[in-house]
Amino acid sequence: MATDTDSLDFTERLLARHRGSAAPLLTWYGDPGERVELSGHVFDNWVAKSANLLSEEYDAGPGTRVLVDVPAHWKSLAIGFAVLATGAEILVPSTAPAGSAGSAGEPDLVVTDDPLAAAEAHPQAEIMAVALGALALSFPGALPSGALDYASEVRGFGDYFLADPVPSTAPALTVVDGSEALDYSGLFGVDAAEGTALLGPGADYSVALRVAIQQWNGTSPLVLLGAGATATQRILDDERVLRRP
Repeated sequence: MATDTDSLDFTERLLARHRGSAAPLLTWYGDPGERVELSGHVFDNWVAKSANLLSEEYDAGPGTRVLVDVPAHWKSLAIGFAVLATGAEILVPSTAPAGSAGSAGEPDLVVTDDPLAAAEAHPQAEIMAVALGALALSFPGALPSGALDYASEVRGFGDYFLADPVPSTAPALTVVDGSEALDYSGLFGVDAAEGTALLGPGADYSVALRVAIQQWNGTSPLVLLGAGATATQRILDDERVLRRP
């Protein structure tokens, strides 16, 4: 049987080269004193668990639309790559002024750190609440009826995810106002970057996802600063940062 070169395991091909590595792949800084370092092996494990959760709880796959309304964070990156592993589409909020018209349609699932607001804004969607504490074991606030607590559930899912090939032209990353839309080949088909990159607080989630793909298409780590962190000279030196995209 001929191989369908238009359908590829994009996320698998990206992460497989890092799966056996104990070297840092992603390092996240939060409030002073908060630092989480994930090796290639550990990050891949989080992606697999998250993809199994999405597949089993929400039947995520091609045609599923997942709004990731969470700041750039080590957890949101793991979830984003898990969405892509299932072949689903990531939607991201627009950075345009409030009131700008959206054209991407409604999501099937909203991943959020504000589940009550998400349930009100998207009453027909499923809600998955994500606690942003560095090592939080459960969501600290109230949850709307039917919402799933990512932190308390994800550890119970499998450590391996068997991904099906995804058509290269399938939608991968879409800004909800329609200002940007990338298919899988456009999102993953970028040249590898060289040297550790650092993204500062306030980086757009879509930017963080694309920079991560650039870094990990090669062998270069990514350092991500959360809202409470500052790019001090010590961090730049300790992490051997060479790029600030």
